[in-house]
Amino acid sequence: MKKLIVLALMLQACLWAFAQTAEQDSLALEKLRAESGVDPTRIQTRLGYSFLIADTEGSSGSATNRLSFNLGVQRWSFTGKYEIVSRLSGEPGTGFSSGLGDIRFSILNAFLVKGNHAVAASAELSVPVGKPGLGTQYLSLTPSLTYSYTINPTLFLAFQPQYTFALLKDPRFPDLSVLTIRAFVAKFTRSGFFFVFEPRPIFDFTNDQAELVISPIVGKSIGGGYNLLGLVEYPTKESSRALRGVIYQIGFNKNF
Repeated sequence: MKKLIVLALMLQACLWAFAQTAEQDSLALEKLRAESGVDPTRIQTRLGYSFLIADTEGSSGSATNRLSFNLGVQRWSFTGKYEIVSRLSGEPGTGFSSGLGDIRFSILNAFLVKGNHAVAASAELSVPVGKPGLGTQYLSLTPSLTYSYTINPTLFLAFQPQYTFALLKDPRFPDLSVLTIRAFVAKFTRSGFFFVFEPRPIFDFTNDQAELVISPIVGKSIGGGYNLLGLVEYPTKESSRALRGVIYQIGFNKNF
């Protein structure tokens, strides 16, 4: 009987230690999920920098330096993005034209985070401060709604429809009416890596066009709140690849 009691106590101690380890792993993975910036329903204060190259057909293309700052307060997030764009037209002898791109401000509220479910609503204002060719030339607004479902601590799914329309524009410019549906699956590992696959349907109602952009993302936590990220945005339509190109992006963020 004494041996059975001892064995039972040892088994209970092992189960308790396993539960503690699993809880610590879950907390670490949740922290990585918030700091990665992948899930909009997880609020975090961070500073980010990324370098983007748009590889179009021929000799044209562009390079963009993007700075972003995200302030997280409770379940509210306030973000500003600033871009410096260098564009190559492809015409011999013209070289690069460089300048300020558009500035974007956004506000987000993760109004429901309960169990495996989370929902956030947001709106992004794009201010057209960039010169023609460097900015969009539209004062636009993009409201969106994000739903995420946690399958387990290492894996979640998210769905985010967002609609972009113009508040102000030059009368000569066409209307802006674009629906983008972001749907992605994200996998986090205990070694600090995270992997995201995002198929992104885009519907341009003004031009009566639809396309699909495929975007894989790979990131790595390197400690101290820093994360390295790399992604590719690949338009499946050949005409889109010729016009906007395949976008390659590398960057990092620092969480506070």
